[in-house]
Amino acid sequence: MTPTRAALALPAMALVLSACGAASTITAHTVSDPHPPAAVNVAPAPGRSLHSPAVHIVPPVVHPAGPTSQPIPTTPASGAYMVATDSISGSVERLEILSASGTVVAATQINPSLAWMIGSGAGGAYWSQSGELHELTPSGVVRTLGSMPADAAGMLISPDGNSYAYSTSDQTDTVNVNRIVVVAPGAAPKVIADRVSNSLHPTADAPTSWDYYLVNWNAAGIAFARVPTGGCGCGSFDMQMQSAYSGLINPVTEAVTTLTASNSCPLSTVGSGFETVCFDGTSTTKAIHIASGPTLIHNFTLSGSTVAGDAVFSPDGGSLAYVTIPVAQDSCDDAVTPTLRILNFATGKAISLAFHENFGPTTWTADGLLYGSISTPSGWATIAVNTATLAVTRLTPATQSAHFVGII
Repeated sequence: MTPTRAALALPAMALVLSACGAASTITAHTVSDPHPPAAVNVAPAPGRSLHSPAVHIVPPVVHPAGPTSQPIPTTPASGAYMVATDSISGSVERLEILSASGTVVAATQINPSLAWMIGSGAGGAYWSQSGELHELTPSGVVRTLGSMPADAAGMLISPDGNSYAYSTSDQTDTVNVNRIVVVAPGAAPKVIADRVSNSLHPTADAPTSWDYYLVNWNAAGIAFARVPTGGCGCGSFDMQMQSAYSGLINPVTEAVTTLTASNSCPLSTVGSGFETVCFDGTSTTKAIHIASGPTLIHNFTLSGSTVAGDAVFSPDGGSLAYVTIPVAQDSCDDAVTPTLRILNFATGKAISLAFHENFGPTTWTADGLLYGSISTPSGWATIAVNTATLAVTRLTPATQSAHFVGII
């Protein structure tokens, strides 16, 4: 959770609640928290260590430009890796792959990139540079995978690690030509979504002027949002409270399923099983709505005294991690004291962990660990929270320019 972000960094969506299936499919709960939030005490991490043999520092391999991509090799099932960036100087950044314990196993120098043009996936760590997409593997190999236009505004890796997607927006004074493009190994880039945004002729399912934002890519398809052009977030969950119109596109058939078409309930994320979650309310969060496809299946009532966001589904889709802050802290540049909550859908009960620092969950892995970034007086660090015991482990030392990307 970052108080202020740029427009496309973390835009939000909203779930249509008026047409989410018959009332008999909805399970109503009041979220109860039998224990007060435990205060977290994160012990300092040891200095960042280097794998033996030494870390691979490799410049990007530049291949001749071409219309096709190279296959993305998958990572052997040898355990989780983390992906992060750290600044070397004002003009150079280091992309790192770390072991689950925080040891750097591979790294390469990259030009500073927008956060949404750096990613993690089945094969390793990925970044866009010089009109191409590059990959760093845990073994330290750097590959150039295919073309990536300089004006791309988002990038995703497919679940199997064999393809990638990006979005573009070509703008004039009143018109944006918005596209989503998929690149598969050995094939030319394929446009799977192509739609014009014209501020003089707005449509009911999008803002007046908008761009595509790629949310995630899982077995259900590529989740995207149509976000306001030139907007910016200000507040604890910024763009999650502003954009409303999203969908899921099948990258093979190009069929689109609408996820949202309303400003009433900002959607926080889409799970691996087509689950969606939105937090109902404007100035305060009054309910959590969980849907499966178009059908609303859970409705959890909240107190309305907090603002909620930054949700992450458990791998089995049966629980949700999310963050709340007091309403009084939901403004620009305010210091926040977030509380992490783990909600079990079957019981309707949540366990809570209070943080004294800004915390943003990112990824929930099959071993029950929730990874994310936490701010400290020394900068940002990566931590893992045990979702059963709420035990916290710091995995990296804090640095001012560190950025946690995700899990391989």
